[in-house]
Amino acid sequence: MNHIPLERSAASRWLRALALCTVVAVLAVACGGSRKTSSNPGTTTAGGGGGTTAPVVNTANCPAGNDTVGVSGDTITIGTSLPESGLYQAFTAILKGEKSYFEYMNAQGGVTVAGKKYKINLVDKDDAYDAAKTVTNVNSLINDTKVFSLFNVVGTKNNLAVRDLVNSQCVPDLLIASGAVQWGNTKFPWMLGSELVPYPDEMQTLVDYLKTTKPNAKIAVLKANDDFGQSYADTLKALIVGTNLKIVQTQGYDPETSEVKAQVTSLAATKADVFVLGGTLLACPNALNAMGDAGWKPIVYMSGTCVSKVLLGIAGKNANGIFSVTPLIDPSAPANDSNPAVATYKAQVKKYAKDADVSDGIVAYGWTTAALFAKILESSPKLTRSAVMETARTLTGVKGVGLQLPQSTWTTSAKDWFIGETFQLIKYDATAGHSVNVGPITDDNGKTAAISPKILLTQ
Repeated sequence: MNHIPLERSAASRWLRALALCTVVAVLAVACGGSRKTSSNPGTTTAGGGGGTTAPVVNTANCPAGNDTVGVSGDTITIGTSLPESGLYQAFTAILKGEKSYFEYMNAQGGVTVAGKKYKINLVDKDDAYDAAKTVTNVNSLINDTKVFSLFNVVGTKNNLAVRDLVNSQCVPDLLIASGAVQWGNTKFPWMLGSELVPYPDEMQTLVDYLKTTKPNAKIAVLKANDDFGQSYADTLKALIVGTNLKIVQTQGYDPETSEVKAQVTSLAATKADVFVLGGTLLACPNALNAMGDAGWKPIVYMSGTCVSKVLLGIAGKNANGIFSVTPLIDPSAPANDSNPAVATYKAQVKKYAKDADVSDGIVAYGWTTAALFAKILESSPKLTRSAVMETARTLTGVKGVGLQLPQSTWTTSAKDWFIGETFQLIKYDATAGHSVNVGPITDDNGKTAAISPKILLTQ
């Protein structure tokens, strides 16, 4: 799922070029609009056979006549906003994966919805990771382009900035590129996060691991000074209550820069047993390298948004042994090359996005998220915004989507607003250049809200 700009030095500019395949952690959507009445669709289940129950998404106050906007002939037009320029332009790697999947699907005739084939037209707009530009882009996508749905809009602050707009206009904001807790706020039913692991689930996994392996650990925390970083810090603080784990120091950094050396040096001085890295993009390898420079050798847990071959490669030996999580098969591990899903992914991305690094997790994330969007459309009983949103809210046991882990299932319901709750704890092997699995799949289906900081869940 999905915050740090590059340093101003020449070395940083070189790193920026390398980081064209980084990792995401991101946002939700907000503004206003007129309301009228429309009917509720029946509830269906994706990957689980269908059925009719009380609807999760109340459409009583939706504007009249907007339920099929964005559908023309055999084409469904959707839109996304993400940084394609500036300090965060590495996120364009997501777009390469998304567009490759949609082109691959369109070449096979498109997605089948209610017995008819449709092709997907994805319109992308550059916001340079500026929330104000995201608002402008989303307004244009809804009112000028007239998209059927928003798709995988990048960034927590960016999606929060358009949240009121999409909910008042009843425009699906599907598969948000962020693992933020806010997507579980039931006041905003037209927004749904992607398969990125919710940030509180990451911290629960770390705490569970430490209670078994180092129950008296002292923990040092580096966090971005924003909602993203706060999700990690607040959840960790709450989860260690009643244990012998102790947070000895927390350092925040400006998410508009990737310079974290001073903060990490201070954390290293505590000689903490565990280093929690709640940052993203170049802040991650920068923090790992600062840790190495300080001679500090703690157990390291790094945000799942940094699970990128390029980012970890920048940290070199300092990335060896770090822990993180992923909801996907690692495309950089040679052992996975024989997996049919990985083989298809690599062949098709090489065909449609020749400059993409198919071994990098961020491209795989874009591919898989596009595949999940198609799955939701296929499972909808009809091609309307309300039916598709209801389907997304009632997924049951979804399997085999993109590079989804073979043993995982993705489920949503009236009581479970998070998709990416089944995932793998991983440990990075710097010598081999890929991650290795640690233990079995974690299944937190239906648990995220209970472990989320309430101040963020209701924000």
